[in-house]
Amino acid sequence: MKFLYKRTIGIAIALIIFFFIGRVIYNEWDKISGYNWSPQLTWFFFSIITLIIVYLMNAYGWILIIRMINVKLGFTKGVSIFFISMFGRYIPGGIWSALSRIYLCRLEGISDSRSGMSIIMEQAYPVVSACIVFAASLLFWSDTGAIIRFLPALVLLPMFIIFLHPRSFLWVVNPILSRLGRGTIKISLDWNSMLMLTGYYFLCWIISGTAFYFFICSFYPLDLYYIPILSGIYAISFVAGYVTFLTPAGLGVREGALTVLLSFFIPTPIAIGVALLSRLWLIGVELTILLIFLLNVETRKMMKTALGW
Repeated sequence: MKFLYKRTIGIAIALIIFFFIGRVIYNEWDKISGYNWSPQLTWFFFSIITLIIVYLMNAYGWILIIRMINVKLGFTKGVSIFFISMFGRYIPGGIWSALSRIYLCRLEGISDSRSGMSIIMEQAYPVVSACIVFAASLLFWSDTGAIIRFLPALVLLPMFIIFLHPRSFLWVVNPILSRLGRGTIKISLDWNSMLMLTGYYFLCWIISGTAFYFFICSFYPLDLYYIPILSGIYAISFVAGYVTFLTPAGLGVREGALTVLLSFFIPTPIAIGVALLSRLWLIGVELTILLIFLLNVETRKMMKTALGW
């Protein structure tokens, strides 16, 4: 009953957001339908290649984390576990990706507490890094006042730095693990390791923003100056979709955030089209990655074991 309640709310949120987007589409239909949406293949190709690199970097980021908490895991198996579990994000509820990764880790002899901690860290640090990237990107929003550009950096960055300290991080996540029945855990990560993780995911978001820049340029020309701005917009839109765990993979929420923020820099009809098409762009790349990894015998064996075939 609780799951059904959350799913209903999630669907309602997505429908409300798509309703407002649909209303804008209706009012701007002449401009949207009259625009040439055929992508420039060179820019589009660069966007796909760059986005695949980002996904590989995210997989390696999780492997780094799980090794940091003293778990031995090979690169190939780690990448396979990451990508197989990634598709649980498309199931409403927001927990299936984590549960599937915990289960796959359990098959490799990794305890639930260790895999659970790695997942919490792998979710927390990209979110923190995304907020930092967005705060930094506001410095490039030349049409806004100085207070709007600098205030997030002055207020939010110190809060994030405090959270990044190992002691503060454990103070937040250990109660979560206890509530899930996994028990508390101690990690030996030092301040430098936490900063390294943040810097690593900061770089991931910049490269993600570059991929998104290539994607937009395949439909609408933009100067290189917009890469840091788009990196911040792309990152914070993912955070918006991520924290709204009631919708599968942030469906609707992410598109709504992208539309609003992109409309500050490109015409609203183009912003709507880019936001909606970017969902298909992401799904297409993710399916491509999965198909590539299913060519690997080890990955297929892992999936068969997990499914009981």
